[in-house]
Amino acid sequence: MAMKRYIHLVHPCRTQISKLVFSSFLILFLLLAGSSAWAHSNNKHGDSPVSSKDHHEEHAPPGADRFTLGETVYKHMCVFCHGTDGNGGGKATAYLYPWPRDFRKGIFKHRTTPPGSIPLDKDIFRTIQKGVPGTAMPGWKNALSEEETWSVVQYIKGFSERFKSETPKPAIDPGTPPPITTKSIAAGEKLYRGMQCQGCHGTDLKGDGEQAVDLFDIWDHRVFVYDLTNPNAYKFGYEPVDIYSTLTAGIDGTPMKNYGHLTEKERWALTAFLQSKIDVNRKKDSGYEIDLHSTKISEEFILDPHHELWEDIPEKIVRLLPLNARKLPISHIKVRSALNEDAVAFRLEWPDPVPNRTSSRHQDFKDAVAVQFALGDVLLHTHGHNEPFFGMGNRGKVVNIWQWRADWQTEIETKEKIEYATKGMDLDAMIFGGEANPVDALNPFRDNPVEEMNAEGFGTLTPQPRTKQNVLGKGVWKDGYWSVVLSRTLDSLNKWDKQFTKDQPILMSFAIWDGSEQDRNGRKVVSMWQRLHLP
Repeated sequence: MAMKRYIHLVHPCRTQISKLVFSSFLILFLLLAGSSAWAHSNNKHGDSPVSSKDHHEEHAPPGADRFTLGETVYKHMCVFCHGTDGNGGGKATAYLYPWPRDFRKGIFKHRTTPPGSIPLDKDIFRTIQKGVPGTAMPGWKNALSEEETWSVVQYIKGFSERFKSETPKPAIDPGTPPPITTKSIAAGEKLYRGMQCQGCHGTDLKGDGEQAVDLFDIWDHRVFVYDLTNPNAYKFGYEPVDIYSTLTAGIDGTPMKNYGHLTEKERWALTAFLQSKIDVNRKKDSGYEIDLHSTKISEEFILDPHHELWEDIPEKIVRLLPLNARKLPISHIKVRSALNEDAVAFRLEWPDPVPNRTSSRHQDFKDAVAVQFALGDVLLHTHGHNEPFFGMGNRGKVVNIWQWRADWQTEIETKEKIEYATKGMDLDAMIFGGEANPVDALNPFRDNPVEEMNAEGFGTLTPQPRTKQNVLGKGVWKDGYWSVVLSRTLDSLNKWDKQFTKDQPILMSFAIWDGSEQDRNGRKVVSMWQRLHLP
């Protein structure tokens, strides 16, 4: 059995640094490891911990009102992942990796205070508003007002006794970043290799080091080593001051301790080396919650995602959150929507270098995509946040889901090819050993690769009756992209169908299953609620 590697590092004086070489190679690996449960900063440059003053109480609402508001928001937004008592064991935890943070120890990954100190309130505030890239922790900036966010900060602090007995130290001041030069990059690379950081991050910084699979946090949860070349994966910003601050403060609860035993010059050199390896061309900007618009057209819909009618429909990019950490998550989906007198349709597109079209064997996993709609009279973040939980709804707040599956489309297309080749003859044996499952491929009732379902929380997903299924769809994989069209008549067949009325924005979200990542069920990437406006 592999030995679990915990790094509890007590920094000695400079003369003892040589004794720490073997241990030090691990401390970098979670430079971008995040908090707990949902993904990415809306600010390209991130926040910089440059203030030495403690402003963490300035904006918080006072007394009992603050606690009551924080409790209300926490129980609506946070409890599903972090649990009722803040232990990180909410109902969603079984679907998440990394696991949600346990607040009871008062240990937070993002902290601008020196090692050993509890975080400032503004550190917790920042994590709530900006989220934690690479994890299922979304940024709630567009969902919560500043007053609500400060209230949640105070409520979360109530889970730990540390905030009652300890006072946070002043924030670390990184000063002005020195210029990145060829010399500083070379010095940083020498430090990186000399301390054997590649043991976790790999020689190419992509997280494939030999020790990467043997790392655990203080809760005995396995940790994930991220790709340091990907700017979208940096937990607390990828600008030089952000990286330097993380190296200086460390990330509590993880093997990534602080680099306080290095001089400032050495930390800036290591920062320069890491900065030089970041592929900024991979940076993708989009909000967690944005406004989508459906375009009115006069043409009839054709189930072809490459039909010319989609060329003039505006496109929006929606950010996706990986519920399970991975090196190359599908981070965004492109969405177009159109409406005519009879129906509504959506064109969805996302990158996928390998199409997974079948799941007939136990080792196969299919590609799939789904859209989810909130039912009932709900507006996003109004009326006391009465919208359903974006993770498949919750008790009494039902969602309507349309899912397209690549394996079902393959079966349908295979059946059509066989019927054409055999002129309708029943030749079951002809397809044994082929792409499609023989039974499913000849299922006379499956003629549509889309299934319509409803849910009101985890474990409640229920297909609608076959006679009520009225969503059509088709997917095409081309040049490394899946494109899928989903369409439904405006007239509904079921009281659990979403009604496309124009009186208020419609709440919708998205999910993608990547067969190459062995996605199935709750293993997927998802979006938060988006607001769809009809013409």
